[in-house]
Amino acid sequence: MEPQSTSFSPTVPSSSSPPKLGRSNFRRVSRTEDTSPCPIPGLAADILHMRVKEGSKIRNLLRFATARMQGEGKGSDGVAQRQVVFTGSGRGVTKTITCVEILKRKVGGLHQVSKLYYKTVNEVWESPQHGVPGITMHRTVPAISILLSKDPLDPQEPGYQPPQTLSVPAEDKERHRSLLWPTCSPTSHHPPGNAKRACPDDWRISSPSTSKI
Repeated sequence: MEPQSTSFSPTVPSSSSPPKLGRSNFRRVSRTEDTSPCPIPGLAADILHMRVKEGSKIRNLLRFATARMQGEGKGSDGVAQRQVVFTGSGRGVTKTITCVEILKRKVGGLHQVSKLYYKTVNEVWESPQHGVPGITMHRTVPAISILLSKDPLDPQEPGYQPPQTLSVPAEDKERHRSLLWPTCSPTSHHPPGNAKRACPDDWRISSPSTSKI
């Protein structure tokens, strides 16, 4: 996502045009974000907060969050975590959404609240060349905070999503039915009545009068 606005620090002389950051002779030496509060209301003070950055590893984030939500890793009070909030900004927004979607499949029945907002990022760039002044950039980037909760949330809250209902794909149903087919075949050693109960929705089952034991 592209930043909404960009401004340069007045440390760069106004008479000279600021150097382009895409050139190889400039490197970023620091990056800080504003400490704006989380836009999701009613968060507990001890909530599990996962901050997703551009260079974060998804598997590391999910391993930690999944263990805490499933009770494998206890909090400071010895109780399994019931809520987690993922926060990311700039290029970390897409990675934040990916973490949330994967965790929702690992831990079922999670309520969700999503909030989009903007943050100010300050970047300092310097050049190793002598006499070339450094620059400070102030950028406004998109950010997202997503709350996942085992406990019910306010459905009237903007950005609320109920727990997902996982549906079995049609091809998985056919594969499951094909695995049960030998049990329901006329050559099975099971009594016809048991075979009929094992596959009640299979029209190919022979009637008891024509089945061979």
